Amino acid sequence: MKKRVSIKQVADKAGVSAATVSLVLNGKGRISEQTQKKVRKAAASMKFILNKSASRLRSGRSLLIGLIVNDISNPFFAEMSYDIETVAADSGYLSVIANTKDDLDRQSSVIETMIGQGVAGLIISAASGSDDASFQTIRDHGIPYVLCVRDVRDFSADFVGFDNYQAGVIAAKHLLSQGLDKLAFIGGSQTNENRKQRLQGVSDTLAKNGHTLLDERIFAGSATRQFGAEATAKLLEVDRDMSAIVCFNDYVALGAYEALNRSGLKIGQNIGVIGFDNVPESASWTPPLTTVELHPRAIGRRTAKAMLSAINEPIVAPERIYLAPHLVVRDSC
Repeated sequence: MKKRVSIKQVADKAGVSAATVSLVLNGKGRISEQTQKKVRKAAASMKFILNKSASRLRSGRSLLIGLIVNDISNPFFAEMSYDIETVAADSGYLSVIANTKDDLDRQSSVIETMIGQGVAGLIISAASGSDDASFQTIRDHGIPYVLCVRDVRDFSADFVGFDNYQAGVIAAKHLLSQGLDKLAFIGGSQTNENRKQRLQGVSDTLAKNGHTLLDERIFAGSATRQFGAEATAKLLEVDRDMSAIVCFNDYVALGAYEALNRSGLKIGQNIGVIGFDNVPESASWTPPLTTVELHPRAIGRRTAKAMLSAINEPIVAPERIYLAPHLVVRDSC
């Protein structure tokens, strides 16, 4: 293997000191424009890459931000992660992402590993069942962190999410306006706070309008396409009198589409389907999915800004930020 170019070799080629090279490539110090150009030209010609780990050891400052999510295969988190990475990169930080598979033990392990890698801060969409004690290790190490998407009532950190109860109300009101009052609700773990709030919003709205969300039409489970298909198939085995299915997220709704298509029911005609998230792909399904927009990219941007603020201004009191959901009407209801 070719030996790595050293900072001293770049300095020799540019005719300056190694300290000058370091200052130029780190964007520090008052170095003349002429010298900066000379250093950057030498570094480029030698394909030199600054060793940020060495810089961190010297300065004690990390440029890594750990991003921990429940399911990276879910398009919602892909959308959110894109904007987190973009905002972080604009400030010189590299984002490192890890997937917990919505498992508390795996989440604890990932947190410890990222702390061991010397991250400057952590952004976490918490695994179902998390509480403030789940993040005690982070606090013990004095590392700033921001929670997003799933509210676990940890008031030691910023939280950026959305009003899940109102999202449920919006979904139920739309279905009722379409004459769909025999509803089912599928997806989401029973320990998932977001699910609890969405389900409550749906149930309360039905009750206020003289209808009931029957227990046998509520299926808790993973927030995945596979579970959406399995739960819908089970529903159809015991109850074909539903008028619409409320899915915990668009990913679950995609699974519901699969099961309904196999059953011969026509979505948007024989039965309605509504999701939450508004992932881009949902507009292209047949029929396009009606969903409640939860702004994953806006959450990503706001979360990244909160993370940078927590790193640079640690004495500022944590904030709780809730973005307002809104309905995106398409053809599935």
